[in-house]
Amino acid sequence: RVFDDEEFSLDEFRATFPTPQAPKVIHDLITQGYLERVSRGNYRTVEPRNLIHRLTRPQKGDILKEASREYAYCASNAVAIWTEGYYWTGFTKGFKPRHIKVKEADLDYWERFFKGKGVHFAVEGESKTLYGVVYILHPEEDFEVVYKDGLKVIPLEEAAAYCLARELIYQPALEYLEQRYEIGELVPGKSREKSIATRRPYHRVRP
Repeated sequence: RVFDDEEFSLDEFRATFPTPQAPKVIHDLITQGYLERVSRGNYRTVEPRNLIHRLTRPQKGDILKEASREYAYCASNAVAIWTEGYYWTGFTKGFKPRHIKVKEADLDYWERFFKGKGVHFAVEGESKTLYGVVYILHPEEDFEVVYKDGLKVIPLEEAAAYCLARELIYQPALEYLEQRYEIGELVPGKSREKSIATRRPYHRVRP
């Protein structure tokens, strides 16, 4: 990043990124969560770790913490969490899905939960017109949950497998995961020098 953690003004931004629409560009970057306003006319870039927390945080507060059923971030959200904000995709300004695994037996509960909160949701594969923040439910009979940076998420191995199944899109994420966690045999062409178990920066959720 050009400005790193330092504050910068509109004029400094314009001098670094010549554009006749600097105010609009900054406004859009703030709206999308990449910048934050520090004071009038002064801004700062958002740390990747903070950005991913914003992307995974519901607009109406962290409502998932109020749920009494188990869940875990999965799919593109899990990749973003495991890469610590380095790689995220699958969302636009008008559509921000929150992919979570839930138990099949709990689907009725989650339907009541989200309706009670006035939050958009859909079951994976369901035909709906989706916009804004939407929870996409991935029902399974059972699944494993771990904590990563305070967030409930699928294990690292599952996130890597998700990337491998979509390697053309997630190759940068795979490279990051290999460098950060030495996932080794999960990534083609890589050797596993250390066990993932010795490098996991998370703890598992006990049933």
